[in-house]
Amino acid sequence: MGLLNPSRFFIIGVGNIGLQLIRMLSRDFPLTCIDNNAHTLEMVKSLRGDAVRVVEGDATSRLVLEEAGISEGDTVIITTTSERVNLEVARVLRENFTVARIVAVGITKKGIEALENLEVEVEGIFNLSALGLRNRLEHKTKAVQGIGLGKNEILEVEVHPNSRVAHKRLSSINPHNWRVGIIYRDNNIVIPRGDTILKPKDRLIILGDPRVLQTVAEILTFRFQHFPLEYGDTLLVLLEGDETEDFFSELGYIHSVFPFERMRVLHPEKNNGYDEAVRRQIEEAGLRSAEFTTLTAKKSVAAALDSLSQEPDLRIGMTVLSRPRLVDSLGSMFARSQKKSYLQDLAHRVRCPLVLAGGSHPWEKVAVPCTDPENVQHVLETALEMSSAIKYEIEALLVRPSDYIATDEEQDAFTVMKKTVSDLSYIYKATIHATELSGNPIRSFCDHAKDYSLVVSDLTAWSDRGFIRSLFNPDVAWNIVRKTPVSVMVVPPPGELI
Repeated sequence: MGLLNPSRFFIIGVGNIGLQLIRMLSRDFPLTCIDNNAHTLEMVKSLRGDAVRVVEGDATSRLVLEEAGISEGDTVIITTTSERVNLEVARVLRENFTVARIVAVGITKKGIEALENLEVEVEGIFNLSALGLRNRLEHKTKAVQGIGLGKNEILEVEVHPNSRVAHKRLSSINPHNWRVGIIYRDNNIVIPRGDTILKPKDRLIILGDPRVLQTVAEILTFRFQHFPLEYGDTLLVLLEGDETEDFFSELGYIHSVFPFERMRVLHPEKNNGYDEAVRRQIEEAGLRSAEFTTLTAKKSVAAALDSLSQEPDLRIGMTVLSRPRLVDSLGSMFARSQKKSYLQDLAHRVRCPLVLAGGSHPWEKVAVPCTDPENVQHVLETALEMSSAIKYEIEALLVRPSDYIATDEEQDAFTVMKKTVSDLSYIYKATIHATELSGNPIRSFCDHAKDYSLVVSDLTAWSDRGFIRSLFNPDVAWNIVRKTPVSVMVVPPPGELI
């Protein structure tokens, strides 16, 4: 059932955060997106279809905003990564239009102050997440007015049915640096005690350290099922034809520790009894319920995945492929760039975690390289959730910026990531070892990661600088995945499962 008089949203600048936000926002909300990139707007239309209106143009132009009908909007969200553009759009809106609510991304301290002077709600880029924006816009989270210091140290939060803490006793959560002050349930007030069980749709007044509360609010409101079932119940295996015995052994290990109900195997067409050999190796690994698809010259991996996507009851929860074949240190830089593009395309097609199996099982020690403050929470939460099924140690690896050449933004990003690791340890009542490294980030991460059995990384952190630019400015997150000598799990953005 739709909302009565739903809010009308305008999103200006559809970058990475904007696309994730579009996936998460309820379709009950009328949505208009403004961007000057036609390809990006086509992506938006593919995500929302007729439920979204797109406008191609420069949002710093008053005429473009007028033609887009910006005055009809209740809320405008400015998510470009250029602070100068965000400021100009906010200024044009304030001087020429009447918009009840403007939310913008701020990057520098000076820019955030300038946006606040325009009476704009600001989301700092280092604490920014599509999930947090969605909660703010859909009123899953809101500041409690009239009491407190007004610095978001008191929030009202609605518990999502698939939150990690739904149906749990407060005593089992063991909150640190935050507390539940009161619970509203079915028009009644519940005084929270240790044995109080949190229920879906409960509205909680939580209070504590503002930096911790943001993380707590996202946990309470996150749409979540047991990993990896939030993605799907099918294990997908992509074979190249030269997988080793270690690969099939690790595949059997993965199938044994996660609650998959189905398994699909895509393998190339070869002579000399290859099909029978693959089926025998699958069975020897203890996997007897697999369904097989042969990839012929006319049926590529992409075509096979497109066919699978048409099966109404099939949702892929994890994709496994051989690490040595696809991610190695050999070959030309152009060949490695092609592999990166292939993995990116594959990840966006299957929309689930990719496991590049290198035979380093069982997974007893897991490393999480922290390279991107925007997504480190999501990756660490994935590692924490997996630890409920597999008992292992988690270590967050952070490279401290140089005191001599690092920018203020890089120093701030390091501080945010370090704080996120600490907060998640407290909130989840779990141990996350934080190790600070120094020197070249790629070399430092990879040298340290060899002591682990699995590295959990983040697809969103991979940059798209292009082949030439990457020669002079390497993609840290991608090179960690490529050079790490153990199995790697690449986690998609939170919005990919919506």
